[in-house]
Amino acid sequence: MNELDNMDLQLPWSITSATGEVSSTTLPKVVRSFEDYATVDFAIGDNDPVYFAVVNAANNWGMNWATKFCVGMLTYYHMGTAVKAADLDGEEFWSNLRYVYSSAPRGSARRHFRGPAGLMSLDKMQKFSPNPVDFFTKFPQTYLGIKSVCVNQLWGFGPYFYLKIADYMDRCLDLKIHSYDGLESNLSKVPAQAAHVLYPDMSIAQGFKAAVVRLQKLELMAPPHYDRLIGPAEVETILCDWLHAKNGTNWLGADLIVKRQALLGYGPKSQRMAEWLPKQVARNQFPMELV
Repeated sequence: MNELDNMDLQLPWSITSATGEVSSTTLPKVVRSFEDYATVDFAIGDNDPVYFAVVNAANNWGMNWATKFCVGMLTYYHMGTAVKAADLDGEEFWSNLRYVYSSAPRGSARRHFRGPAGLMSLDKMQKFSPNPVDFFTKFPQTYLGIKSVCVNQLWGFGPYFYLKIADYMDRCLDLKIHSYDGLESNLSKVPAQAAHVLYPDMSIAQGFKAAVVRLQKLELMAPPHYDRLIGPAEVETILCDWLHAKNGTNWLGADLIVKRQALLGYGPKSQRMAEWLPKQVARNQFPMELV
């Protein structure tokens, strides 16, 4: 294939950070490889579009509001519910989350947040941080430190939420995570399966580390700031999304729709949060032929 033919397979694209900086790149018109999938996913902001909105919320409504929003996301994993909670303080914040317990919609990551176990989780969270503004500052700024706090002081927080807490801290709240050591041995179910699909002859931990090295060679930048190279946290999420796409249960841009829908009908601030999400892409914008 000559250079001109290769260009015909590439799509010019503008990447916009959460704070509005724009850079130019090219993306594959047809997504075939793990590398193709990661390249497009990071560029369009579908890795986790919530982070773009949280950064803008912090800049417009303050870090305390953004922090409370992230704590709210750790309960029902639903943006609209988290927006409503973030407008409240202290005891009122926690009381609101209990008040909506029977009726609040749950995001897929909290689909089992119900019954006595979910209420116990709320109780543990409030005991851990009566003032939700302080919640994330009570965690060490390492992955294993976060895991230890979740295991010993919280309830209903497993591997998915160890990493979600780390992401909120590092990507949204200016509490940088200094080490992701241990993540490779604590993958949630789908990323672990994806690592095995990519590297069936390796252990899950070895396969994950190999996937990190593989994607870091592309020198992709981590959303929403695009201020550093991607690392283990971003690769874990890509593994999950890639395997769902490979199995036909996900497509590039799907999460952008889900998150916008979760903000419908929750007031003016929800509308602003929706405006701060990355732009939507058409379902057929990046056709996939994953191998």
